[in-house]
Amino acid sequence: MAELRELQRKLDSIGALQDVVHAMRSLAAVYVRRAEATLEATRPYGQAVNTALRLVMEKAGLGIDREGAERPALGIVFASDQGLAGSFNDRVAEAAQRFPSEHGAPVRLVCIGHRGGAVLALRGLEPMLVLNAPTSLEGIKAEMPDLAARVFGAFQESGAEEIHFVYNAFESVGHSAARVRRVLPPVHEALEPGRAFRYEPILTAPPLELLDHLVEEYLFIELYQALLESHASENGARLTAMSAASSNVEDRLEEIRRQYQSVRQDTITSELMDVVSGAEALQDDGGLR
Repeated sequence: MAELRELQRKLDSIGALQDVVHAMRSLAAVYVRRAEATLEATRPYGQAVNTALRLVMEKAGLGIDREGAERPALGIVFASDQGLAGSFNDRVAEAAQRFPSEHGAPVRLVCIGHRGGAVLALRGLEPMLVLNAPTSLEGIKAEMPDLAARVFGAFQESGAEEIHFVYNAFESVGHSAARVRRVLPPVHEALEPGRAFRYEPILTAPPLELLDHLVEEYLFIELYQALLESHASENGARLTAMSAASSNVEDRLEEIRRQYQSVRQDTITSELMDVVSGAEALQDDGGLR
């Protein structure tokens, strides 16, 4: 009976764990869908900002950089505050570790996500700043102003001339790839080609004045979209991890159920044998009398 009670306790514990895993998997799936939909909804605005920025830079007589210049850079690493997301943080940390040697110029890092910051530290990288990573769409929207201000502040403090994003680019549910992308100065290929406007756009302020505001808006929308992609990738990785965990928990649950049934059957058989033996003993005792 003691063994049966122990097996029942294990069944209850694993069943409770299964409920938690299922809940986390369902929540991750919802987060991925919402982030993907929001990301798609922001693309037209991002394209409009890109087009406006390109136009104003042309009006101001400024060239648009192509990649290849070696200048001090600030790398913004998009990681997570939460675990149970497979190799999500490891992939982006590996990309951040390669970045300085590939860039060929001094690099300082800012990490969004304390778990990612810990992984970077294990790899010998010390970010100048580690920020909280939003854990939901509502969190991203609420924390964007503060995050943008902190990133701007770190950029000014670092003495860097470029900003690069290091993040897991979302491809599909459960599939993402670590990517390093220069954001400032804007790369030629990253800006939308100038649209064929029906009428020549009218600028209501000097191009350089407009440029200051557009660059700020450009960085804001780029940061927002990178957070959305990272959020979708994180929850896609968590969905995959929880699906694998659910399968493992189900296998373990089935194994314990079989053990429970086997022990229960043995217990019943033993009790029946005791009853039969007792009955036979009584018959023998009666026969002797």
